Parts: sequence; C-alpha cells; structure tokens
Amino acid sequence: MTTNTNSANHQVSPQLIKAYRQVSYVVFEKDTEIVLKVGKVSPELVSIMKNNHVNCAAFLTAYNPHSQQVGLTVNEQSQAKLIGELQTLNINYLLGEGRDDSGKWRAESSVLALGINLQNAEILADQFKQNAFVWINNTDGLVNLRLCYPIAIPTPEEINQWISELPQGLQDFARQKPYSELAWIMSAPVQEIHHWLNNESWDLNTPWPLARPDGSAMGVGTELDRVFRLIHAGVRRFN
Repeated sequence: MTTNTNSANHQVSPQLIKAYRQVSYVVFEKDTEIVLKVGKVSPELVSIMKNNHVNCAAFLTAYNPHSQQVGLTVNEQSQAKLIGELQTLNINYLLGEGRDDSGKWRAESSVLALGINLQNAEILADQFKQNAFVWINNTDGLVNLRLCYPIAIPTPEEINQWISELPQGLQDFARQKPYSELAWIMSAPVQEIHHWLNNESWDLNTPWPLARPDGSAMGVGTELDRVFRLIHAGVRRFN
C-alpha cells in the first residue's frame, strides 16, 4: 500500500483507507488464528480481552512506514523495536499479522497490544510512521480503524470519476453531498455505499453498519436506536 509522504501536511487518501478496512488483522492465539475486520465485532476478541482483564487494545505494526514498501530486514528491525517499546511499557501482547486478502501486498507482522491506552498507541503509531492503526476501545469487541493523519479530499476530477462509476440511481445523491463527506463515503466498503449515499432508503427497523464512514462507532441496534442515542449525546447524524 503506497502513498506519498514527503510533506508536513501528510494526508491519507480515501482509497488507501478503504484498503486498510479490507485487510484481515490476524491474531495468533495459542493454536488458532483470530481474524479481526474493521467495522465488525469479534466474539473471540471479547474473550481475549476478558481473559486478560483489559478493556482496550490496539493492533499495531512497524512495517512499511506510511505504507511505503521497504525491505524485509528493515521491517523486521522496526518490528523488534516496537515490541521492545511494548515491553518497556509492561504491555502484554499477542503476535499477529495484517493480511491483504487480495494478495497484492505481503503480510505485515503485527501485535495486538492488550490494555494499551489510546495515547500510547498513538505515540507508537507515530513513532513508527504508520498512517493508521486498529483500535478497540471497549469490551464489545468492535474493531475500529483510527487514522493518524487527516483524510485527503479528492480533486473534482477524482470525485467525478468515482461518481461516474456508481449505479445510475446513486449518482444524483452523490452530487448533492460536499466533497468532505464524499471523501469518507469513498473510503467505505462497497456494500455500504448505497446506505450512506441514499438517506431516503434508511429503514428505522433494520440494523445499521456498526460504524459511520468516518469511523465513529454507532453502537449495536437499529437506526432508530442510534438516532435516540445520538440526539441524547448531542451528536449530529452523518447525512
């Protein structure tokens, strides 16, 4: 996964964020492999966290800074340093790897840091120049993608090209939304595009995706449940 990084104003493209969301984040637990997917709940992860008496965790790697491919030796040295940092912080961890299901990129050695707080996870991700990391902030087992840099707003040409590839019925909805919102929708899984573009299709009695395109957790339940929770919390709906 490659991106340009020679700028103090580094940003992450919607396409790269979408790729991160499609990765399988695999945790090695004894003789089994637990696969974590962004935006999904993992019962196995819930069990790991409960057994280790923690209420948060982060899936971290030091491989390929800013998603630029580097040699295996450099990656392994960086990963060893990351593990050393976790040991210094007395943070327990399980080994794992990030796998690109399409097979385009090599698997990246990773760790599931158990009980690490968000500040330390962000510091380590920044130290090893990662665009994002996987964050689990409660014992519900909902896997989130946390960006370390702002999302890049696509150019008008990129937006128009993306809209032209949408089903005809969604193109008008897309043209009505600001570029800043479209950037997030472009990063969402394909199966959620219709939901986020066509607000008129929302059924208050059916489950929503568990997270909005910007990664904000929506909680488990129906659209109506979430509306009430968001209103109570004073949070504006994403629409």
